[in-house]
Amino acid sequence: MTQSHQATLLVELLTEELPPKALARLGDAFAEGIAERLAARDLIEGELSFERYATPRRLAVTIKNVRTVAPEKHVREKVLPVSVALDKDGQPTAPLAKKLAALGFPDFSVNDLERAQDGKAEAFFLRYAAPGAPLAEGLQAALDETLAKLPIPKVMTYQRPDGTNVQFVRPAHRLTALHGEQIVPVSALGIDADDTTLGHRFLSEGFVQI
Repeated sequence: MTQSHQATLLVELLTEELPPKALARLGDAFAEGIAERLAARDLIEGELSFERYATPRRLAVTIKNVRTVAPEKHVREKVLPVSVALDKDGQPTAPLAKKLAALGFPDFSVNDLERAQDGKAEAFFLRYAAPGAPLAEGLQAALDETLAKLPIPKVMTYQRPDGTNVQFVRPAHRLTALHGEQIVPVSALGIDADDTTLGHRFLSEGFVQI
């Protein structure tokens, strides 16, 4: 089993000036969306604790006690009704073999399955330990889902330097994703995450490493 440890996660999206009237709602939705989606994926140790940040040019959140990998889960999944899984002579059928292969257990036999009542009929169930999702996978999904559901008053289309078109509330320039001191390899709006950001447009010079 992969070992996991906890650290504070920082996610920041640097943009052009965001609509002032929508800034608070965008900041809340960005922070809550990422934090709650990571918690739903069991990537938070203990109670959910996070801080949201929203300025004219950035949306950010810090989340405490974020795991590098979610714990494994014990799954009980219905395979097939017994009447479909076994033929009239009690032998495994082709649909059973096909179903087990589709679930990722082609070498399992009837003896590896649990036979139990399922409503008015009997069915076979599969029990197994599913590995937990790594943080990069969970954060990528949380980012995608959160950005897609932000309360954007009006979406604009802009072009990235590579020529691809992106739709968002304002052009995005940088994405920071740090778990402790480690960069989390995720991307959003055509931008790969790193450990740097930019300060004030006029009062700061160059990149700031976090």
